[in-house]
Amino acid sequence: MAKPLVEVNITSWRKNRVPAGSEYGRVLVMPGTGYNCDRPLLYWAAQALAENGWRVDRMNVRNASDDLSVVTPVINGAIDGWVERVRAEDASGRLMLIGKSLTTLTYPHVARAHQLPFALLTPVINPADFDPTDQIIPVEEDGGDVAYPGPAPLVCAGTADPFYDRAKANKLTSHVHEYPDANHSIEVPGHWRRSLDYLKEVTASVAQYAATL
Repeated sequence: MAKPLVEVNITSWRKNRVPAGSEYGRVLVMPGTGYNCDRPLLYWAAQALAENGWRVDRMNVRNASDDLSVVTPVINGAIDGWVERVRAEDASGRLMLIGKSLTTLTYPHVARAHQLPFALLTPVINPADFDPTDQIIPVEEDGGDVAYPGPAPLVCAGTADPFYDRAKANKLTSHVHEYPDANHSIEVPGHWRRSLDYLKEVTASVAQYAATL
């Protein structure tokens, strides 16, 4: 039997510091294409939130298709299942999502279906060159009804990221953090000190955003 084009699973992080039932909130950390939850932006964001009393769940995505219109609905369904399970445990608890690149495309669904706070790390606001369907997070200037309910998201992105657009990001949210010369990994090639400084700034921004919830 052929494997499905997209497989998603969600597990509790082994480095959680607080037991179930005593957490400040629950956060789902979601990867990008080729950027799993052990890569720096997601790993250190998770560490910061775990240190602040959040319980962390992590998503793994096995994606065998470049057609993001096929991939995104599967991830949306996995998020729906996660929200349902966590709400069954604690109907009034804080929930938050952190997404990188690919999984930021779930933001419109999450906002409309669940109204949850969302940290968008390197969001896909301009189309990815490999995606034949040109999936993006729509904003006002893309036309149509794109008003999103719920909390304004956090955006963190490098100015040299081809999928980022400053004007569009600022139409999406007032919580925009830019990193000059940084690429789609929020790194500056050839400048490890700046890259590490940016990593610390992104981690602090995510922690600060979560602390307001």
